[in-house]
Amino acid sequence: MEKEQLLYLYFSKELTAEQKQRFDELLVTDPDFKKQFDFESDIQNAIRDKETKDLKQRLVGFEKDISQSAPVRRLKPNYQKWSIAASITLLAALGWIVYNSLSGPNYNDLYESNFQEYPNTVYTITRSDTVQSLERDAFAAYESGDYELAAKIFLSSEDKGSIEHSNFYLAQTYLNLDKNRDAIALFNKVIETDDEFKAEANWYLALAYLKEEDKKNAIAVLEHHIENYDYNRSKAEELLKELD
Repeated sequence: MEKEQLLYLYFSKELTAEQKQRFDELLVTDPDFKKQFDFESDIQNAIRDKETKDLKQRLVGFEKDISQSAPVRRLKPNYQKWSIAASITLLAALGWIVYNSLSGPNYNDLYESNFQEYPNTVYTITRSDTVQSLERDAFAAYESGDYELAAKIFLSSEDKGSIEHSNFYLAQTYLNLDKNRDAIALFNKVIETDDEFKAEANWYLALAYLKEEDKKNAIAVLEHHIENYDYNRSKAEELLKELD
């Protein structure tokens, strides 16, 4: 019952801070809960896509109705054409405004314009480096964009603690693999345990919430970031303006 309630509150955007922490933990530790979450997310996305298409079709229908019903008998030809065109243009503009207000900000565009993968600053890889290790293999895969392999190696080294700051870079790979909730859980862990990457993790946590279209938590994290960190503060301020 608790898990179903957490899913309901998540999609209603009503999770408290304590519930959000429990939610993120379950995504990482409970495969069945993660599977149910992915299923519900797919349904939500399908519904949102359907509503968007229906709204666009209704706007097209409204434009056709105006062009067919506009009074034309007492108007001179040129003025008649101008009146119909102006009506259609006005309705289309109003429809676009309504559509944007209903759909909210374009989260994907905002994410893409603000996301830049954090570089490997932990392990320097050179061509002459022939020493094989989990750390070298993990960061080599990360730098080459093989995120599936990088994630696998970072995870395999987690228990041994053999890769410094592995959670931060594992969270980066999750973002690139669209495993946003896993990334959120790890960024929160980095903020709590890794002082060196605390500010960076907080910035990427905001982006992960943005990618999830979780406006409430994205705004909360951005406000905290602006108050507490210098890293990408100006970007955080601009992004917050876009979301308000």
